[in-house]
Amino acid sequence: MSEMNHKGVSGCLFYTLQPDNVTADENATTSFLVANPGPYAANVALEGAQPASSGGGWKALLEKRVSAGASVRLPFSGMPVVGVGISSKAALRISSDQPVTVAEIESDNVDSVSTSSGGTMVLPRQSLGGLYRAMTYPQAATDDVQSIAGGRGGAARLIIIGTKDATDVTFTPVGTVTNGPNGMTFPAGAPFSFTLDDGDVFQIYSGAEGEDLSGAAVSAKSAAVAVFSGNISTTYGSDVSGINSADMAHEQMPPIQSWSKLWVAAAMTPQSSIGCTSFFGINGASIWRIVSAQDGTDVTLAGPGLSTAPKRLNAGEVQMIVQPGNFTVKGTNPILVTQGIDCEPSLSVAVAVDATILLKSLPFAVPPGFDLQLAIVRQTGAEVDIDKTAVSDGKFQSVSKVYDVAVIPLDACVPTDGSGVCTHLIESTTGFAVSLRGMDVGSSFALTVPQLAVGPCDPNVDFCIN
Repeated sequence: MSEMNHKGVSGCLFYTLQPDNVTADENATTSFLVANPGPYAANVALEGAQPASSGGGWKALLEKRVSAGASVRLPFSGMPVVGVGISSKAALRISSDQPVTVAEIESDNVDSVSTSSGGTMVLPRQSLGGLYRAMTYPQAATDDVQSIAGGRGGAARLIIIGTKDATDVTFTPVGTVTNGPNGMTFPAGAPFSFTLDDGDVFQIYSGAEGEDLSGAAVSAKSAAVAVFSGNISTTYGSDVSGINSADMAHEQMPPIQSWSKLWVAAAMTPQSSIGCTSFFGINGASIWRIVSAQDGTDVTLAGPGLSTAPKRLNAGEVQMIVQPGNFTVKGTNPILVTQGIDCEPSLSVAVAVDATILLKSLPFAVPPGFDLQLAIVRQTGAEVDIDKTAVSDGKFQSVSKVYDVAVIPLDACVPTDGSGVCTHLIESTTGFAVSLRGMDVGSSFALTVPQLAVGPCDPNVDFCIN
């Protein structure tokens, strides 16, 4: 295994976990979709952290070989992390002897029986960091959430995974949090420090109506950590019904040093066949949330028929927007922007386009059981091909003088090669970025291939891998 000493979405070592889910999906499969973008076959292993009593280190739980340009599904179940506080050696990781990408789908709906799904791209170790801000939705025990066993009343949650022994970590909430370890209450702005070893997991949930972990700061010393946040079950606080249901929101957070000052909000829409009633009362809208890394950050929105006056955010402060269509979000300092799709809730990072390099080629895997849709961002006029067929210019809508967005449906995945997934290829000589959503009547997931600041690691702000 040869880890790369630069940031990006491809890598050889990925830290993650099987997160807690609602009771009906507690034992459902978590799928890791591994795609190999390189010219050589990759030997990939899903590994579990081992306690000292078992010799420590990491043990291979599942191993597969991934051909060049191909993908495989690594299914796993039986080890959800449910506790509040530190769960020793509860993490999972994916290792590879060649650079690969990893997408994670919770309760992946292979059998079309899932009630709560979520998804995220998993960042490789060299793209992790030591400074983060969380993004969740406020805890809201709506009727739909309350009717689902194990939904924790719509609680927000934050997950931190250690990648090296004796890593000191500090969690600082923006607002009061009443469900800390051992029943602790964390006052707003009060830091809470602890130590994680390699493979340990720290988890915290909100504990009361309206509590929100958004903007909470995570600071790690001496080593990078992996941070995930979202909600075990949410309806964004809406009690609207009509083929709408509570669902998981789950996304890996990019470290602050990879945040951008300019984002494209590329909206993904619900599947047309279900005819849902909008959570928001605005057909075609998404819920967008923006958090600032620094005090005094002015945020503006712009797009077709859209222009807003600057809104000032301080560090950790969140702006929520319900808005249809595609647009750009600009901050005077680095910001993080996320999307929640309508009808079946989700959480996914928007597309960062400042200080990043767009992708040129991306093989990616999709699971069966979902209605699938891509949102593709390109530089204006650039050719983008999906599976060797050009996406017509008529599919793209301009969102600025520089960027266009196209929303493209994908055929339902019916695996035929034993991989358990379907593999697609997006290519462009100029570059692109992409988000993916899957949806059915009872569950959904959404994820974005992150556009990270690329280039060599800076030892002053990064934990570089040598």
